[in-house]
Amino acid sequence: MADNTSENSTPDYMMGYVEDVIEILSQRTAETDAAYLLPHLRPGMRILDVGCGPGSISVGLAAAVAPGEFHGLDMAQTQIDTATSAAQKAGLVNAQFRVGDVMALPFPDGHFDVVHCHAVLMHIPDTGSALREMNRVLKSGGILGAREPVFDSCFLEPDIGNLSKVYGIFSGVLISNGGHPQIGKELKAKLVSAGFADIEPTATVDHFSPPSGSGTSMGFEALRGGLLGTINSEPAIEQGLATTEEFGRWNKAFLTWQDDPGAFGGIVYGEVIGRKP
Repeated sequence: MADNTSENSTPDYMMGYVEDVIEILSQRTAETDAAYLLPHLRPGMRILDVGCGPGSISVGLAAAVAPGEFHGLDMAQTQIDTATSAAQKAGLVNAQFRVGDVMALPFPDGHFDVVHCHAVLMHIPDTGSALREMNRVLKSGGILGAREPVFDSCFLEPDIGNLSKVYGIFSGVLISNGGHPQIGKELKAKLVSAGFADIEPTATVDHFSPPSGSGTSMGFEALRGGLLGTINSEPAIEQGLATTEEFGRWNKAFLTWQDDPGAFGGIVYGEVIGRKP
């Protein structure tokens, strides 16, 4: 999947918004995927969630700062509609959502106490410009919370049929689209370059295990519905990174793996808190 956009604009979201992807995104919550940020939130704060998706993380963040303002931003109107419905269902009157571009945030300078993003920077070619734009809309002393994966850290046990190779294939597709599959370990350096201070990096391991996919993340569903599905396989085959036959074998290997009593997998996520001087 080639990236035909300028580095000064946000590229198309390579994962798309098909049903499998929405199912994956909807399993994220503030408690599981923004736990590093929650202790920094206080009632009355004004917060921006960049790349809010279907709002499953957003509702937890909005609740943490209520009655303070919560703003969710995403590229796709379908996601904004879903997130709005999620907030209404949760009874959050302080939350509002709109379509927008992280490279040109529709807010004035110094507007927010907190900016949050999760698995967003990995898709943006010019991460420095995106981070500087997030810095712009923060108040002095305001904080940015970012969480991103390190795809080199992905593991599956047992690695039936070399199934773990699918993670490397996805990384190749992401790179071809201008993305950054290892950015989770680069977050501290990225924030330093973007002008943030008092940076606090951490890392956590999201893990998953069949048959229920139980664990701290949507990793099981991501493997089944995303990395083995058309979102990854079609561009990978088009770019010569893998063949149709290989994906057929990996899908069969997955069925064997998920029935293995010792099946276990995981991925490291880098997390960072940075403050605007």
